[in-house]
Amino acid sequence: MSETYAHLIVRRPVLVNELPSHDFSQAIPYPVLMSKAQVPEAEAWALYLYIKEITQELKDIAIGTDRAVPHRHTFDEMYLMIGDENAITFEVELGGETYRVATPGAVYIPRDLPHAIRPVDATVGLSGGLIPVCLSGEYITLPVGGGKG
Repeated sequence: MSETYAHLIVRRPVLVNELPSHDFSQAIPYPVLMSKAQVPEAEAWALYLYIKEITQELKDIAIGTDRAVPHRHTFDEMYLMIGDENAITFEVELGGETYRVATPGAVYIPRDLPHAIRPVDATVGLSGGLIPVCLSGEYITLPVGGGKG
C-alpha cells in the first residue's frame, strides 16, 4: 500500500508552552494539532483545550488564569466552543465589543479584527473546551493598533 499522503496525518499533538498574547500556558501546555511545523503544506493551525469533567479546582484555575489580551492576526480565525450545553461560558471581545458565548458555539474572527477570549463561567460535572482554528499554518499575533507583520 502506498503512503503518498501519510505526511498529512498528525497522530499526536505538539505541546507548546508559550502562545503569544495568551496566559493559560502558565497552567498547562497547549496541544497543537495542526501547523506548518507538523504538516508543511498546512494553511491552518489548530489546538484544543478540552476538560472531560469540569471540577471546581479546574474551574477556578481556568477562570483565574486563562485569558488572552486583545490582539489581531493577518489571517481569519475561528473559536469552536465544544462540549455540553452551558459547560463553559466564554467572554469574547471583538473590536472593543464584549459578548458571552456558551458551549456549544462558535465565533468567526476576520483578519485584523482586534479580539480576545477568556472563560468566565463553567459548570462542575460537565465536559467542554475550546478549539481555536487559524487559517494560516503559523500562529502569529500582532498588537492592537500596531503595524502589519
